[in-house]
Amino acid sequence: MKYTEYTYLYPPRPRNAIQSSDLDFWDNGNLLAQCKMNGSNATIYTNGDKVIVMNRHNQRLTNFQINEAEIKAMYRGDGSWMVINGEYMNKSKSDENRQVFNHKFVIFDILVLDNDYLVGSTFEQRVLLLDELYGKVPCEKDYLWKISDNIYRVKSYSRDFLELYNSLVEIDMIEGLVLKRRGAKLERGNTENNNTKSQIKCRKKCNSYRY
Repeated sequence: MKYTEYTYLYPPRPRNAIQSSDLDFWDNGNLLAQCKMNGSNATIYTNGDKVIVMNRHNQRLTNFQINEAEIKAMYRGDGSWMVINGEYMNKSKSDENRQVFNHKFVIFDILVLDNDYLVGSTFEQRVLLLDELYGKVPCEKDYLWKISDNIYRVKSYSRDFLELYNSLVEIDMIEGLVLKRRGAKLERGNTENNNTKSQIKCRKKCNSYRY
């Protein structure tokens, strides 16, 4: 499906939640796990010239502080549209070293590349596509790949979900895990409810969360 001009796309997001005690049940080889970062869901639309940053409610993301030059360096293409979904870290949460990790963008999915809206592609295919585009550059954080000073990418894990969850939830800026079905095909993002059935979230306990 072609994507030749800016149009808002609702990003894939989990709606259903599970408890950590259920993680072993879902650790069956059919899903990939990614850490759930505690920021604001954001989607970056760029053709290498224009840069548009939107939140999950079809509104401009305010107070976005990564400069356009770094976004354009992240761009892969030749004037065609690219749409990347991730988490903008803007809540002054801390990493494992108790250092604030703020105004960083952490990628977890790609929706458009070379004017091609990746409808019908599986989640696993899109993870592999991100691997091809950005490689796997280690950084000081075991759960992230590094792209640039302020742009990162979450790692994807295929097993040992409970062990992974227990190792990550002590970190302030990580809410838990999102489990995504490997073979789930991307649907058109016409509404907030599209692409919710193939993902589940597992959050650490916090009185402020509403499942």
